[in-house]
Amino acid sequence: MRIGRDHVASTINTLMLAYAGTALPLLLLFSVAERGLVDTLTTEVIATEVVRTLVGTLGLVAAVPPITALAVVVATRGRLRT
Repeated sequence: MRIGRDHVASTINTLMLAYAGTALPLLLLFSVAERGLVDTLTTEVIATEVVRTLVGTLGLVAAVPPITALAVVVATRGRLRT
């Protein structure tokens, strides 16, 4: 199961970096506009990105363990017959 946890962690990190890279120009515009942190975080665009990241993370957490288990079964199928 540790392999599955490592796989989930690396996939979620990749997802977060992808969303951060996509939202970077928008965050720079907010920085130039000198808006406060609370004003920036409560805008619809930023809230949408946060929700999108959370939903994607939940999907990955739900999908990776069964896929990892399937990969283990397929990888060890030939080794069990001795």
